[in-house]
Amino acid sequence: MKKVYTPFFCILFFSCSAKIHFVGQQHPPTEKIDIYVTESAIKKQFVIAGQGYLNLWAARLKPDKIQALAEKQALQKGADGIIITDYYIPQSGHAINTVLRTDTLSKSVITTGNTTITPLTTSGYRIFFIKYQN
Repeated sequence: MKKVYTPFFCILFFSCSAKIHFVGQQHPPTEKIDIYVTESAIKKQFVIAGQGYLNLWAARLKPDKIQALAEKQALQKGADGIIITDYYIPQSGHAINTVLRTDTLSKSVITTGNTTITPLTTSGYRIFFIKYQN
């Protein structure tokens, strides 16, 4: 029975690991990258060679862990640097949650309810992989 569950748990564990998905141009791997938090800090001419997208599990990590994942990805994809910026959009909508409870009391039905309205906010990270122009 253990032989059947072992591959299942391995697949489940690795599919839920934190990842940055890369979209863009790939170059030969590099050994050193520069890290920026704004485009204006870059003094060299550059092009954006790719963008990174966090999966659900990576989005819940602390910023230093996200940076480590982005660095690893940049080295593999041949980027010269990465730009990591965050964004925060307050109140992009509302979540409405209604909970009703029905109970019987002395041959009658009583329904009580509670509705909560919560403002939604959107936040995340933008990860750009850059390549310097010579």
